Amino acid sequence: MSGDLIRGRASGVITPADEDSDETLMAQIRSGSQTAYRRLVHRHLKRTYALARRLTGNEAEAEDVVQDAFLQVWQRRTQWSDDGGARFTTWLYRVVLNRCIDHKRRPVGQDLEAVDEPSDNAPDAVSTIHRRQVAARLSDAQTKLTPQQRAAVTLFYYENLSNSDIASVMQISVGAVESLLKRARQQLRLLLRASAQAARDSFDDG
Repeated sequence: MSGDLIRGRASGVITPADEDSDETLMAQIRSGSQTAYRRLVHRHLKRTYALARRLTGNEAEAEDVVQDAFLQVWQRRTQWSDDGGARFTTWLYRVVLNRCIDHKRRPVGQDLEAVDEPSDNAPDAVSTIHRRQVAARLSDAQTKLTPQQRAAVTLFYYENLSNSDIASVMQISVGAVESLLKRARQQLRLLLRASAQAARDSFDDG
């Protein structure tokens, strides 16, 4: 399957002609329908890119992951089965997650120099910078989590999946998901405290 079918970022908007369920489209894709494949990619491209972007912390890597993930959907189409109530999105998230873990991860962050200079007449310039710094510290802290912890946090807080859905995507028990989330929250609190203290120390003349 040519990669040009999924190049670029789709709007993610489902058109009236795209009312078939994911599972219906996958049944057509199993039979070799490229039209159904394009419709499925268009439907999920934006969201899977956002997921990969959060997991990798890098736009270029996220694009590579999504490209590879959707190629895997096509190449592994004959392996798809919705027996037992399996959802396509669970299967897709699992592919994306595995591809993100396989990719070399590069830490990302945003410091003061990366923040746009506010205009002089902006009344909330200080609060804007503060919000961006907090978001940058949180993003940076997440890169320091283990791949499994980061995946659980991303699926829970950004994708709004339940613990049972996360367990299905990650192919672990619900108890393991709860443990990952607990350890990740503890680690993030420690990292954010350390980051805030370092920021204060950097402005300490003493």
